[in-house]
Amino acid sequence: MRRSIILSICLMMLTGLSEGSVVFLSIQDEITVSHGDKKGVRVPIYVSDMTGLGIISAEIRVRYDPEVVKAVGVELNGTVAEGSSVAYRVKGSEIRIALTRAMPYSGEGEFAYIVFDDVADGTSPLEIVRAKLNEGREHTAELGRCEAHVITSGSNIVDFKGVKVKMDFTSNSSGGKVRVTLIDKRPEGTQPAGVRSVLNRYWVIDGPEGIETNLSFILGPGMIGPGDEANPGNLKLFRREGNSTGSWSMVASAVSADSATGEVRFEGISGFSQFTIGSDGDSSLPVEAVMLRGDVREGKVILWWRVEVDADDVGFVVYRRESGEREYRRKKFIGSCEGSAFPGSYTYVDRDVSPGQTYYYYVERIDISGERVPSDVIKVSMPSMPVRYALHQSYPNPFNGEVWIPYELGERSRVVIEIYDMEFHLVRVLGLGLQPKGIYESKMMAARWDGRNMFGEEVSSGVYYYVLKAGPFRAIGKMTVIK
Repeated sequence: MRRSIILSICLMMLTGLSEGSVVFLSIQDEITVSHGDKKGVRVPIYVSDMTGLGIISAEIRVRYDPEVVKAVGVELNGTVAEGSSVAYRVKGSEIRIALTRAMPYSGEGEFAYIVFDDVADGTSPLEIVRAKLNEGREHTAELGRCEAHVITSGSNIVDFKGVKVKMDFTSNSSGGKVRVTLIDKRPEGTQPAGVRSVLNRYWVIDGPEGIETNLSFILGPGMIGPGDEANPGNLKLFRREGNSTGSWSMVASAVSADSATGEVRFEGISGFSQFTIGSDGDSSLPVEAVMLRGDVREGKVILWWRVEVDADDVGFVVYRRESGEREYRRKKFIGSCEGSAFPGSYTYVDRDVSPGQTYYYYVERIDISGERVPSDVIKVSMPSMPVRYALHQSYPNPFNGEVWIPYELGERSRVVIEIYDMEFHLVRVLGLGLQPKGIYESKMMAARWDGRNMFGEEVSSGVYYYVLKAGPFRAIGKMTVIK
């Protein structure tokens, strides 16, 4: 009987843990539904190996199109997180998930399932917009998309167009699951001597032993120079083991390189791990276009991008247009980082924004010759200012140590939050003072409770209630402390 393997290629959210290791979280890039046909569709969140990392909780935010689907639940049966206490909150276009358990997580694969119901015919994008794996500090993250295919045993070729990879399996008798991750940033760590340039991306391939493949990476037009096309051996494939953040080693030279498509092929690759491509030839791999990201924080739009520094870079120009406008307006010029061999990280904060408005941004990268390379356009929607009072679910929930209580104010109000135990004995009073109308949702804005009573003592495990008093408004919520 022919055995099969499931092969997933993902652009994932990268979450740094301790020095020397990383964890990868991913979700498929979209979900397509027909109204009336798709109820209770389960979409997995994938995780790389968590064994031995001491992680006992996770907070994950996933965004989708609420006009197409609606998140209605979280399931853990058969997942890495099975047995966890789980809480979630659905608001607008996001579901926020909090998971906690006493024993550290171990293993890899499906971490949890989000359950969606259809709202209308169509396709909704999916993305993990933020994640925190608790080790006492918050970790950075990259956005993600994922593809999956079923690969039968034997020789076969699979083309994953969305993530620029082809895999030609020359030996595939063991079966099992193979997962490929694309990280859209220049790989950190020490490169082998003699390398002239390195791609601003790398791949992570996880799978069983006994599989050999020819790997082709499609870098795109203009990414391969004539010198490397004539001498493809200039292009090298570098490897780094597992979830390491250390040094890279050279494992293969390219057998072909096409300047028209940017396709580079390496043969006889066995033993999956992290991979990237560099050049030691006369022509360097060009620096790629800006990968632009954006989010709303504290009533402002935050744009950020990370690129490999090039000595010929002059800087970047940020452009914006509002919904309903046709022309983009120049907002800001930001000079390039200089004198560094490491990636350049850039941030732009747009404070000139209005509640309920949608904005479109792109960034142009400019070099000393005057060449301009634009990024893709991204869309950022500002939330509407609340017109009424609201109290939301605390997060994380359950928690151990500290918790944040988000709320909204429809009018300028004096705000007090009272904490009660199961028998409704008063535990703590948080006097927050007179506050303006607005959204108090992030950790910078929401009410924070440190898990202590009015005498400064840590409270015991159990269920607690929080009561919001703001002007004429009163509301109550429930949270759980786990020690």
